[in-house]
Amino acid sequence: MKMSQVTIFKSSRPEIGLFTRPATPGDEYALVELFIDYYGNRFTRDNKTNRLAVFIEPRIDSGYPDVVFASYLPSITDNWSDKRESLDVYDLKLMSHLFINKNALGARLISTLGFPERMILTSLEKLMDARLVSYRDRSWRIRRLRDVFSLTKLIAVEAKLKDINKVFEQTHLNTRFASQSYALTNSAHPRSETVKTFERFGIGLYGKGSQFRRIVEARQHSLPSSYLSLQFNEWVGKSISRQGGLLYG
Repeated sequence: MKMSQVTIFKSSRPEIGLFTRPATPGDEYALVELFIDYYGNRFTRDNKTNRLAVFIEPRIDSGYPDVVFASYLPSITDNWSDKRESLDVYDLKLMSHLFINKNALGARLISTLGFPERMILTSLEKLMDARLVSYRDRSWRIRRLRDVFSLTKLIAVEAKLKDINKVFEQTHLNTRFASQSYALTNSAHPRSETVKTFERFGIGLYGKGSQFRRIVEARQHSLPSSYLSLQFNEWVGKSISRQGGLLYG
């Protein structure tokens, strides 16, 4: 794959708030590495404009997904502000709430979110300083989506060598933030009951025989779907802004 088009986050980056779990060597991780090569090569072949960030076992509140592929627009830092460096999880949760509730009164935010009033006011001030929200007609609102969020796809993948049903719960949890969530197995022909279960819940499934094959296509979810979607966007943007807009491998 073209490394100028792909960024791989394999280790923790505390300076941008990203923490990862060291991968456990073995057949399962070898399958994940092969899939990263497969997905990355397919991405660089089919995408002439977008870029790809690959997160290997990033820490999120529901665990450590094996790999997350974030496709993003190269213009992600065009409207970037260094004030975004100070945003924390509470700020992103408030921002996510404003995505869902397009115009929100300050009092409604306090009663709905359950955060202390001082915390909400501080977060709103930080988000405004970062040019992510605006205040008009006594209501708070997110600025234009493409100016504040540049991810076009967020694909989560969980790998399991044998009993693929054991990874179902985590794969389903990943639908909270991903635009599509997949399980990955080294079986080219999983049981029909397994396939039907994945289809029923809208979870995707990849299998591997001589090559990778998408057995079930995952249901599409719009982005951002939660504050975790925003978190991946911030990790990408902060990394690039710290590199002066240059990607690294």
